[in-house]
Amino acid sequence: MAPALEIINIVLLSAGGICALGVLAWLLRSGQWRNPLAGTAVPLGGPTIVGLGTVLLAYMALLRIAVILFGGTPSGDAPTPGSDTWHRLALVEHVARTPVLLLMVVLLVRARRAEPGGRPSRPATCVLACVLALLVLLPLTALQAQMGRIVWHWFYPDESPPLNAVLQALGRGEWGVGGVIQLVVGAVVVAPLTEELFFRGMLLQALCFHLRRAWLAIVASAFIFGLVHAPPQDVLPMVSMGVVLGYLRLRCGVLWPCVLLHALFNARTMVFVLLAPELLNEA
Repeated sequence: MAPALEIINIVLLSAGGICALGVLAWLLRSGQWRNPLAGTAVPLGGPTIVGLGTVLLAYMALLRIAVILFGGTPSGDAPTPGSDTWHRLALVEHVARTPVLLLMVVLLVRARRAEPGGRPSRPATCVLACVLALLVLLPLTALQAQMGRIVWHWFYPDESPPLNAVLQALGRGEWGVGGVIQLVVGAVVVAPLTEELFFRGMLLQALCFHLRRAWLAIVASAFIFGLVHAPPQDVLPMVSMGVVLGYLRLRCGVLWPCVLLHALFNARTMVFVLLAPELLNEA
């Protein structure tokens, strides 16, 4: 299985590199490199920082309540990824996210009704843009992740770079197949929905509303996304992913292409970890 996945990985990275060069050539030829968002309707009607704070407070309160009711009150250090306690807390977190997800949908729909803005792109155009963005993102994040690991070894030559907790849990989960299903659903369904609703929905639109500069809002939301989402050596790839997702959100005028791209990106990583973990460093 590993040789086949390695070939697929090389094909995807090569195709992504070609697409990236093609996009760069098009930007230079058309002159849109000065502002690739020219002519794009930017959401300036909210949600506001108040709505953003409401979502965060609701999430923290519901998570605390859910942990007390269903997950117990763990003491001491954080549970080891893959342990029974860790899986229970992860499941509790998913439960707490559900009402917050619905709250974000309500706030975003109200903001959209208050300021309809421009017409969103056609579904076929959105799918094409999503696939192209994913292909461009794969070699970019792979290169940046490799650079991050090199820099990490410069500063900590005797230590391995920290690994995402979900990836650790996949390798040593105590819940067996049920735990794997939980982690895959969380990475491919729950995380893309909730994170895109928050970062490219609530946060990006709130920053657009208050900053009134689309690119500044995209970069700021992407930077926050990278800081809270990844180990230190992977912050830069996640910031780049946030920039691409933010651009896709404003360019298409709808949020679902971002959810689709995020889900496909995570699904690829999960496939590599489950079927060929030795290729993880290249994924």
